[in-house]
Amino acid sequence: MMDLHASGMGPERSGSCASVVLIVNDMIYVSNVGDSRAILSIDCGANIAMLTRDHKPDDEMEKQRI
Repeated sequence: MMDLHASGMGPERSGSCASVVLIVNDMIYVSNVGDSRAILSIDCGANIAMLTRDHKPDDEMEKQRI
């Protein structure tokens, strides 16, 4: 069995993340958990739109939510 603390992957460095995007007709539904990120490329990458916010405990809004 692997010792996670010895490998540097203890509980403070572990977690889960996922981003899901569903496009139905002209609607985009986005969901995320963890520090995964979804962006939308506009005009062949000339512009981008952030679709999600990272769920990180050091972010003030996330700290209040937790």
